[in-house]
Amino acid sequence: MSLSRCEVETNNIQRLPDTPALTANELKQCFDRVGKDLKEFLNLLIPEIEKADEDMKKSIQSQMLKTYKYDVVTGVAITESEDYTIPSTYKVNTNGLDVYFEGELLILNKNYQERGTGESNKIRFNFKVPKDSNLIFVIRK
Repeated sequence: MSLSRCEVETNNIQRLPDTPALTANELKQCFDRVGKDLKEFLNLLIPEIEKADEDMKKSIQSQMLKTYKYDVVTGVAITESEDYTIPSTYKVNTNGLDVYFEGELLILNKNYQERGTGESNKIRFNFKVPKDSNLIFVIRK
C-alpha cells in the first residue's frame, strides 16, 4: 500500500527570529499552523486509506476458499469396483475434498481414491459401503 507522504512544515516556530516582529495574533496563527496543516493532510489521507483497505478486503475475499458440506444417506450399497458420484465437483489432488463415513474422516488413497483429473465429482471407496450409510462430503473451492 502506497500512501501520500506528509510534507507538512513542522518547524514554524523555530524559524522565527529571536525577537519576532509579529503581532500577537500573527504569532498565534504561527503556533496553530502545524496543527491546521496536519489536519488538512490527514483529511486528504483518509480516503486513500479507506480505498486501500477496501482493495485489500476484495483481494482477501477473492483468495478465500468457500466450504460446502453435503450429507448423504446411500440408497444402495456401493461396491469397491464402482465410481461414486458425489454431490458437487472438487479439484482433484488439491486437498479440496474431505469424505466422512459414519462420522469418521476417511483417508485419501487408503479408504478412497479420487477419480478423474482437474475438476471431478467422482471417488471410489476401497471398501464396500452398505446401503443406508451416512456419508458427508466437505468440498473447498
